[in-house]
Amino acid sequence: MKKNLVLGVIGLGAQLMSLAWHSSLASECRAVTDCSSGRCIATTVCGERPVIDQRLQRQYQDLEAERRRLIDERNAIDSERQRRREAQTTGGFQIRASVTDPNQLGEVQIVIDSPVELSSLKVNDVELGWQRPGTTSVKRIPRVGEITVYRIEAKNEFGAIATQTLKVDRVVEISSSLQAGLQPLNIQPVKPRDAVAIIIGIEKYRRVPAADFANKDASVFYDYARRALGVKQENIKLLLDDKADAAEILVAFKNWLPTRVSKGRTDVYVFYSGHGLPSEDGNSLYFLPHEANRDLLDRTAIAQKELVDAIQRSSPKTVTMFIDSCYSGQSRTGETLLASARPIAVTAKQASSFPSNFTVISASAPDQISSSSPELKHGIFSYYLMRGMEGEADANKDKQITVAEMQAYLSENVSRRAMGMNRTQQPQVIGDQSRVLVGR
Repeated sequence: MKKNLVLGVIGLGAQLMSLAWHSSLASECRAVTDCSSGRCIATTVCGERPVIDQRLQRQYQDLEAERRRLIDERNAIDSERQRRREAQTTGGFQIRASVTDPNQLGEVQIVIDSPVELSSLKVNDVELGWQRPGTTSVKRIPRVGEITVYRIEAKNEFGAIATQTLKVDRVVEISSSLQAGLQPLNIQPVKPRDAVAIIIGIEKYRRVPAADFANKDASVFYDYARRALGVKQENIKLLLDDKADAAEILVAFKNWLPTRVSKGRTDVYVFYSGHGLPSEDGNSLYFLPHEANRDLLDRTAIAQKELVDAIQRSSPKTVTMFIDSCYSGQSRTGETLLASARPIAVTAKQASSFPSNFTVISASAPDQISSSSPELKHGIFSYYLMRGMEGEADANKDKQITVAEMQAYLSENVSRRAMGMNRTQQPQVIGDQSRVLVGR
């Protein structure tokens, strides 16, 4: 290309010389009167003057402008070649990355500026592909209640790599969890409505084995409550780990919840991920708060019925409970929580113990373990519940997910994942199968 530019400039020079020759001097004669001798003598004097044709002058100017353009283009190519030679020699370059604060929906914008063309750009190992020099923006949702780290890796055409790390500390009041494949960004946010959510996740117990990933289940569900269920930010109570002790849980249900519920108009959602236990006689079910003591279960645990009664007293329109817990006396990893526990059987009588406006979707049958997955980094039930809310449970693709559709989706996917871990786990549903769980 450079050779072509040089030939172009030489050719233009020849054309300019030709134009200059054609603008040569032409003969001109004029009358001159000389009276110096006392009498006036008229003579004709012929000389030369430059004659420049206006058309040729315009062509000359156009060719001169084209010559300068070609010279500028040649200089630009030389500069680019020099830059490439330097890049090959040094092998290094730098990028600049920044991240915005979370907006009201918890979304952040990651902005990456690169002075050079990128053959690869990754954010937390997610490939974004080839990028032009300049600015690239990507949207993510960091997890709520913890610091999310984003690692930016850029590679130029010569294989040089530039990296930068960004951190976002998203507080509860204002997370993509792309971890484990969950993508709340796939959900088109529904219009905020009259709804309230209490979200509880307890992984790190004081006196009993951990419930692996339970706090992550809850912190990520926070975004699904907002985007898929339309719960306003100020109407979500999130309790994680040591913040989810018995006192805080009871205050949330008995004091905080009634102030947010309009009788007969508000939809209430409860999400619980953590340990559950049956009583020794098998007649009662308990949620285990952070400080629960299995030797003093009746004093340190919270009866499920107590929470159901507290909710019902506030007279909501509907109640939906998502329970990622089991009542088999074992932890998510199979450790024994209570040796004397007798698994409780879900009978028609127990199902009828819930008021008619309640829908309860739980992780497993009472004699089964509610498992977590190191690969998914979530409880299996919680993971597929949220994946289903992203739209995968919408079997007929009508943009609405009924309880029946969610039950079918969970039964298939949770059971299959548990079988891969040599376990049996079958989610259970109590309530109106035709009710719309997610939809506009």
